Amino acid sequence: MVAAVWLLGGGPPAPARAAEAKFAGQSDAILLSTPRVINGNPLLVQIDTRQLDQPITRMGLIFQDRELPVFRHPTNPTHLRYGLIGIPYRRKPGPAVLTLTWTNADGEHLKNVPFEIMAGKYRTDALKVDPGRVNPSKKNIQRAQKEARRLNQAYAEGTIPALWVDYFQLPMTAEITSPYGNRRLFNGQLKSYHNGIDFRAAVGTPVFASNSGIVKIADNLFYSGNVVIVDHGNLIFTIYAHLSKIKVKAGQQIEKGQLLGLTGATGRVSGPHLHWGIKVNGTAVNPIEFVHVMDFLIKSR
Repeated sequence: MVAAVWLLGGGPPAPARAAEAKFAGQSDAILLSTPRVINGNPLLVQIDTRQLDQPITRMGLIFQDRELPVFRHPTNPTHLRYGLIGIPYRRKPGPAVLTLTWTNADGEHLKNVPFEIMAGKYRTDALKVDPGRVNPSKKNIQRAQKEARRLNQAYAEGTIPALWVDYFQLPMTAEITSPYGNRRLFNGQLKSYHNGIDFRAAVGTPVFASNSGIVKIADNLFYSGNVVIVDHGNLIFTIYAHLSKIKVKAGQQIEKGQLLGLTGATGRVSGPHLHWGIKVNGTAVNPIEFVHVMDFLIKSR
């Protein structure tokens, strides 16, 4: 199945820009999307199994003592595998190493692949919001903590097989008012960093699914307001927050471009907009860079 990247809202949308950088590989078998990745960005790893002794019975990646899965390549599943590493926002810049592990008839093997983590040039957003969302009551603190545990469990139980099809698309066509990674000052208090991007949108603007998958959460949360979270398989999730209305239900299977809800100003907000986020293996990454990397993956052979 082949589909083009397109944006929804106000007519046929324009395609997302593809990643332009060529792969810089450390070996014939292992190719990285870049040898220098900014903190908060996704790193794409492609493995050519033809360069390894066959048959391979197991394969995985290790980064920061975490074992991460490897998946069949979407355009060359016979010979290629791929993995995604979310570089944590708070990871200090400097040299880093990921390790490819695999097992064949000769036993277990590993290959260390060096790369470098660069510091992102992130700024600060000063926002005025409801004081109760900055210094919540004890009851709301307990509510937010319970919701955080629920979210962590949902991400930990992500679907392994791919549910997504071809390119990922943006959820709407609109100006991005706050990029990923900015520090967030709420009423003068530094509370967090921006783990997604914000689209300018009046209340009631349609929001569409970036790809096919299963709705994991469709509910009202203390900080996110009305939110839809979609599981796309391969441990990839998209998050659509601060909606005025939700148009899907948890457990529902959805298609790319399906209406998920309408923009609003629910939760901790300074005004109506859509917050769109991406989680990869439980790590929040820059959504725009994720779209570029997945675009590159689809075009790879």
